Amino acid sequence: MLHTWYSGTMRNSDEIRELLLRLDGEPADSLEDETLEFKQWESNRKAMHRVLREAVVCLANAKGGTVVLGVRDGVRSRAEALQGVGNYDINAVRRAVYDGTDPHILVDIEELTEAGALLLLIHVPRGMPPHTTSDGVAKIRIGKECKPLTGRIFAQLIANGGQHDLTSQPMEHIDVSCLDADEMAGLRGIIRREMRDERLANLSDADLLDALGLSVDGRINLAGLLLLGTGAAIATHAPQHEVTFMRFTNSTRYDHRRDLRGPILAILREMERIMEANNKIHTIKGEGFRHVELPHLSWEVLREALLNGMAHRDYFIRQSVQVSLYQDRLEVTSPGGFLSGITPDNVLRHPPAHRNEQITRVFQTIGLVNRVGLGVDRIYDGQLRLGKMQPQYTADESHVRLTLPLDVHEPFVAFIMQEERRDRDLLLEDLMILRALMMIPSLDRWSAAKIIQMSEEDAAQKMIALREAGYLVARGRGRGTSYALDVDLARRLQIHLLPENSEVKEATTPDERILRLLSERGKLSNADIRQATGLSRSQTYAAVKRLEAAGLAALVGKGRAAHIEPVIKT
Repeated sequence: MLHTWYSGTMRNSDEIRELLLRLDGEPADSLEDETLEFKQWESNRKAMHRVLREAVVCLANAKGGTVVLGVRDGVRSRAEALQGVGNYDINAVRRAVYDGTDPHILVDIEELTEAGALLLLIHVPRGMPPHTTSDGVAKIRIGKECKPLTGRIFAQLIANGGQHDLTSQPMEHIDVSCLDADEMAGLRGIIRREMRDERLANLSDADLLDALGLSVDGRINLAGLLLLGTGAAIATHAPQHEVTFMRFTNSTRYDHRRDLRGPILAILREMERIMEANNKIHTIKGEGFRHVELPHLSWEVLREALLNGMAHRDYFIRQSVQVSLYQDRLEVTSPGGFLSGITPDNVLRHPPAHRNEQITRVFQTIGLVNRVGLGVDRIYDGQLRLGKMQPQYTADESHVRLTLPLDVHEPFVAFIMQEERRDRDLLLEDLMILRALMMIPSLDRWSAAKIIQMSEEDAAQKMIALREAGYLVARGRGRGTSYALDVDLARRLQIHLLPENSEVKEATTPDERILRLLSERGKLSNADIRQATGLSRSQTYAAVKRLEAAGLAALVGKGRAAHIEPVIKT
């Protein structure tokens, strides 16, 4: 089912079927319009991908639309027109379009069988124009034709282009009767509790929706539906709005699954109950006779991750946000890759970029998130203060995955609490540096900069401040200075260090480079290691075995999911 906010832009399978009935007597091009294009299948794969990329760019630069692949033009017989497609791989087709467009365009592909012919419906979102193919071809849909994108039109796109915010779009056939009264009351409660704004909370339903930007000229937009809609309305008009929870017993098998549908606030409440049911309390001993209870799963961290995922997810992709609980980690996977310029290496510091500006603005207005950064820093900080390793982001063109390690290092938690009682507040960057130095002997400014995602100069200043506070010791001079944990702190953290006077050298051997990279990323696959070190597959295998034997790394998982993780020596 195609989403209703695309009505008039993308065609669902029922609409396409009705049009195809007219092929007896009408050629395919007579059925086309500014958002619909028919293309015949080409047996030459390279030629097919080139034609498809140009058609996708053409639609994305205008209003978006649908390319129907497998229909011949210039014939007046339905049997002749329904050519169908040959051998194909949907993921390969999607990848060919994505890799061959700039900025990249991620299409949604649907199979349709009509009169024995298999067709592909390639749904193209309105993108972030101007788009071109990787060959430099720029076109735009004007009427039923793809015209060269030049001159005045190109300039207008540059001036007016931008990411199309689906959550701001008014919904057809959606009004206040499709909203849940209990969720509206819950929203008012959040406004009173988080914002302490009685004036806003006491507005009428219509005025509150308008004040929060959840309606446009009296029409409810997608943000309003997602936040306040009834379960039935959301299931009908936004079926991809879903959070799937799975609890895994190993890397491939799960013993519990929940598919959560409905308004965002209801999903958050249910996810909190699920976390409570699956949580464990970890008790650690503090100073004196004081004991501290730590949750195995932090709802505060997961809540930030979920809100972040829903604010940034691509609602064009018909997939759910997935929460996967393993023995040693929690993963939150959100549909849609990072926006342009954001990577796993700068996600903590990159200026805010929002795919769904309207829902993000509402989250911020009612106090659910800090709009600047959307809680990424809170996720990092919450993880580290609970004694866990820092979060790890991975991404491709269609997904962003946040991995939250669950193992706790008790002495690190005790150390943080002791410092807080002494009014020595440790900042997020301090925690990241100290946690890294619990796994590797030393850090220089370059490696520290990668870990805390700051400039080399800022990283150096952070480590100098930690040295002056008595947490680190310096080795060497000038720009080549490296820093290690102070001996007394290492004892408090129960970390075994190199001899105090030993010289710490740059990571020159493959094993040292692997360990350094492992400290930055938290886990590495065989492919990651080969790419970073230039080792062959067999050399990588031998290096992993050496690190395992030395107790510095542990191999986790099997097959393609296999990876190594650092071993914390205690």
